[in-house]
Amino acid sequence: MIESDAMNVDYNKIMEVVPELDNFYWRRIQILREVLRHGPIGRKMLAEALGMTERPLRHEIDILKGQGLITVNTSGMSISEQGQVALAVALKLSRDSKSNRQRERQLQQLLMAKDVYIASGDSNADSETLVEMGVLLTNYLENHLSSDVQIIAITGGTTMKNIVPHIQGHELQDHHSFTVVSARGGMEEAAEVQANTIAEQLAVQLGGRAYMLYSPETMTVATFESLVGEPIIQRTLRVLAKANVVLFSVGDAKKMALRRRLDEEVKVLLREKKAVGEIFGCFFDREGQIVYRIPRIGLKLEQLKDIQLPILIAGGSEKAEAVQAFSKMAPKQTVIITDEGCSLKVLNGETQIK
Repeated sequence: MIESDAMNVDYNKIMEVVPELDNFYWRRIQILREVLRHGPIGRKMLAEALGMTERPLRHEIDILKGQGLITVNTSGMSISEQGQVALAVALKLSRDSKSNRQRERQLQQLLMAKDVYIASGDSNADSETLVEMGVLLTNYLENHLSSDVQIIAITGGTTMKNIVPHIQGHELQDHHSFTVVSARGGMEEAAEVQANTIAEQLAVQLGGRAYMLYSPETMTVATFESLVGEPIIQRTLRVLAKANVVLFSVGDAKKMALRRRLDEEVKVLLREKKAVGEIFGCFFDREGQIVYRIPRIGLKLEQLKDIQLPILIAGGSEKAEAVQAFSKMAPKQTVIITDEGCSLKVLNGETQIK
């Protein structure tokens, strides 16, 4: 990206004049990373994690605290919102310097996606990977949103819950106005992973308005027919139909069958049909063929082809098989933001092992 390249040039020029600045900068970034991973954390435990003695660490902490990058209370140190922004800038720099473009191109070709971006690490094990995925998403939106007015549809689930806090909304709202709409219901799920909760949180970060979809995620056909005509649901569906961006993830079929509380008969069917993933209420096999569909209100899989920017966000090695299978039915404009845990398993051919 032009912006990142320019940042690297400026940084390198600064290092020519003040070479010692590099050590100070990355030392403090490493402290922020450890506080993000383990916070709230005490100074003694942080010193052990960093391999530092407490005296020099105390000096660095005082500086970071004075700059508003970390907060300190009785439970220990935590990274602040401003600290996450600083870490995001560092991730841009380190990402450009380590150059993983070749792997991204290989994955893009294999999955037949429009664009692919790979964060370092495995998001199942490292919270810093989630920060980088949020940065990658922010950068992509910043460089590819085509108009001033944006309508973003977003699904619920653990991935969206974990990624949304790391979207740098302040970088996006200067030049765009946002409406965020729930792409699905989910009232029987825990509140923190419901699409409505996540849509509202994203709308706050982007300084926009949220539209909720008040319906169960899983329902009978009769319930679907009775609810879909309700005025409040129709209003949200009209907004959803105008979305130009959709943020979504893909789930493992077995886990999603449990989360959706499907009955045993359906679970047996999914096993017989060798379902590997679920997306938008559709369970699919390794070849990208839909084997079972849940009646639901919200964005349909078939509508993705009409979305300007459908962005799949999925990390962790456990999602590799579902990501690769979904790519076989994904629209050609799909963008994929993932991590090394998922991408290496796909590129190494491990998803093809039966």
